[in-house]
Amino acid sequence: MRRFTRNTAIAAASLGAAIGLSVSSASATSLATWTVTGGGAYTANATNPTLTVPLAQLKCASSTASGTIKNGTGLSGTAIGNISSISFATCKVAGITFNVTASGLPWSINAVSTSGTDHVNGTITGINATITGPGCNAKFAGSVNGWYQNSTHTLHVTGGGTLAAQAGASCLGLINAGNHADFVGDYILNTSPVITTP
Repeated sequence: MRRFTRNTAIAAASLGAAIGLSVSSASATSLATWTVTGGGAYTANATNPTLTVPLAQLKCASSTASGTIKNGTGLSGTAIGNISSISFATCKVAGITFNVTASGLPWSINAVSTSGTDHVNGTITGINATITGPGCNAKFAGSVNGWYQNSTHTLHVTGGGTLAAQAGASCLGLINAGNHADFVGDYILNTSPVITTP
């Protein structure tokens, strides 16, 4: 799995949300078990998430996600949380409106390492979403990197990962099968889970 880290330049990206860039081994330590307090069901909102492919960027006005974060000690970082529902509102490319439909839910939120006490690096895996619009139909699948900030209960989705357009993608030549896609967005949770290591 790749790591969730800080993306200093939110370059291009968002799926249509969920959950950045790689952290050096000196600043992030792989961890086997995790402790979560304040977990449970959550909803989260992001403003202006983006999904970027080499020739275009889809920008949405907002995105809403919901799911659960596990509670307890000695937890595996794999699927420490999930995204069971996610939607995107007012998504456009060059002023043209597109729809984003998520599928294959729930998507898994995975904790991988830490960078200090407030920064949990990880991935979101199992992503599937389809973008439709005038002359455009493209499915994306794969994973993205990101990090969770305990103090602000924010899941920063920072792109990277394996997210890519799938076979059959057709979008006026702007999206083609195999195109890597960067999904970027900052999802603020309505609850305050704290994810730490023993």
